Amino acid sequence: MASGPAFSWSHLGLVVAGGALGTAARAALLLLDVPGPTGLVVALINIAGAFLLGIVTGAIIRRADTPRARAVRQFLGTGVLGGFTTYSTFAVDAVTGTALWLTLGTAVVGVLAAWLGLALTSRSATAGRAGTLS
Repeated sequence: MASGPAFSWSHLGLVVAGGALGTAARAALLLLDVPGPTGLVVALINIAGAFLLGIVTGAIIRRADTPRARAVRQFLGTGVLGGFTTYSTFAVDAVTGTALWLTLGTAVVGVLAAWLGLALTSRSATAGRAGTLS
């Protein structure tokens, strides 16, 4: 069985710091007086977070697995975007039945948004390589 990198206190610190920033950003958006139900705002936050995570993931997987790349992944992916998104809110809503369709729709659109972020990163990486060959 393959083992991953050993536990790192510095990476834990990056996740905690990033999570605090992401959670603060989400809280700030939820405090805005936006017309419509709060569930819709949470759905939009989750979809935007999924899209951004697709971009971050796409950018990172195209580079060597260096300590810096792992740090960026921990801070931005796990920390900031993990704190920014809040699929757990939808999990509670789905269990109680208050927003089942919004929950399911957000999950599907979130996956598509993440795929789009990956695809855009892939396309720009391919275009960048093609431009350097000319």
